[in-house]
Amino acid sequence: MAIIASYLYRVINRLRYEYEKFIANQKFSKVKKEGFLYIGPELMSGFELRHPERIEIGKMTAISGNCFINAAGGVKIGAYCHIAKGLTIYSHNHNWHSKEYIPYDHDDIMRPVIIGNCVWIGCNVTIAPGTTIGDGVIVSSGSVVFGDVEKCTIVRGNPATVIGHRDIAIFDKLFNEEKFM
Repeated sequence: MAIIASYLYRVINRLRYEYEKFIANQKFSKVKKEGFLYIGPELMSGFELRHPERIEIGKMTAISGNCFINAAGGVKIGAYCHIAKGLTIYSHNHNWHSKEYIPYDHDDIMRPVIIGNCVWIGCNVTIAPGTTIGDGVIVSSGSVVFGDVEKCTIVRGNPATVIGHRDIAIFDKLFNEEKFM
């Protein structure tokens, strides 16, 4: 009896995995993809993509679940990025400079988000409109990123501040040799 229960448990989990993978791929179907896109490794439902036709994702990028991307202003994610669950990206903001309404008016200010190649983003990270994240950047879990983050920088916190740097020469050597994980 225990053998049958164990087998059924594995079958049910596999069916659930395949169903969630199918749903996630449907949600990413309008996204411009350069190559293979990994949905996982912690495959979960909970992808909310607004304006998916304005999202570009480079080859071999892995995105885990529970992410929210509002790409009204455009979002570009490079190749070979690893993004943990809980990512939030906004690429537009309300016009709070209004002289007619408060707290803001009906206009949206479009500010694209650009994430470079080989970026590692920890879980529960928020990326604000107009942010540019350079190649090889590491963003620590729970960070809130505003503005520009230079190549091979390591950031954490709210707002994200620099806590270190990768060796750019080693990064460039490995990148040129295509030593991707």
